[in-house]
Amino acid sequence: MKIGLIVPPDTPVTGGNFVSAERLQRGLNHLGLNAHVERFHPHLRDYDVYHAWNAVQVGQRLLHQGIDPEKIVVTWTGTDLWGDWAKDPGPIRHTLSSLRHQVVFTPNARKRLLADAPAWEHRVQVIPPSVDETMFCPADSSQTRDWPPLVVMAGGIRPVKRSAWAIDLVQSARKTLGIDFQLAILGPVRDGEEWERVVQAAQDKPWVQVMGEVPKEQMGTWYQRATIVLNTSRIEGVSNALMEAMSCGALIVASNIHGNRYLIEDGKTGLLFDTPEELIAAFRLTLDHPQEADEMRKNARLRILSRHLPSHEAQAYALIYRQMAWSLCSKGCGV
Repeated sequence: MKIGLIVPPDTPVTGGNFVSAERLQRGLNHLGLNAHVERFHPHLRDYDVYHAWNAVQVGQRLLHQGIDPEKIVVTWTGTDLWGDWAKDPGPIRHTLSSLRHQVVFTPNARKRLLADAPAWEHRVQVIPPSVDETMFCPADSSQTRDWPPLVVMAGGIRPVKRSAWAIDLVQSARKTLGIDFQLAILGPVRDGEEWERVVQAAQDKPWVQVMGEVPKEQMGTWYQRATIVLNTSRIEGVSNALMEAMSCGALIVASNIHGNRYLIEDGKTGLLFDTPEELIAAFRLTLDHPQEADEMRKNARLRILSRHLPSHEAQAYALIYRQMAWSLCSKGCGV
């Protein structure tokens, strides 16, 4: 069985969809399935299954290109559900109505999708994403976190990530707490206007490092060094960066949105915030109560190990692919 894991055409190799697809590719190959990651373009290879990593940007395009709906499975990855679908589900629902296999990351995402497409009740299933816990692991006992405290923010620079706002938030924490927090922003530029906002916000602030795209093999070291891993997103599916950081035993401070609440139990596996004042309080707790912070770091790692293993993810998708293959064979053989 040949499986195409198709990501949006503009996805960088460190982008969430590409990282997810490559991780799944490795898991499927271990199961003996022939999987290949490919950016969408008009002349894709022939596959037995086309797995769209983003329902709107890839799923719709596969259908418009004439791919048999019975050969397509889509995973709703974040902005497609919480952005595109939330704004106007009608046209997307019409286009994707022929697809029998759709996947979301969380029960809440499934509930959100079915609120506007109740007829899809038996088409949508939940498969949690995973993280390679061997690549992303805690620092050994000889390593220490940076001082002054390092805040790491990982993810492509685009409006939904609100990277420029992160600079303002950390500046407020520096001023209010009187602590020389350093901020490292890691990730490729995905939107020119947001990049300009980041450049302007970072101007004359030597404590801000805008690192650009960082190879995934180096990300674990950044998470290990960080006092705090910060997420300021307006929309998330389930963040690969947060899962990787949690697997490394990092302390997460994240915006209080659906995707982040799935990973972060406030005060147990990390800290959530709605306002700048709540973020400052989270930063203060991290430094004033190191034992509580360490307990949250341990709980975050345990959360990943208990619910987000690559083998579980690969097995769940492999079952869908085999069901699709059996259905196609049954029709073709007249069963």
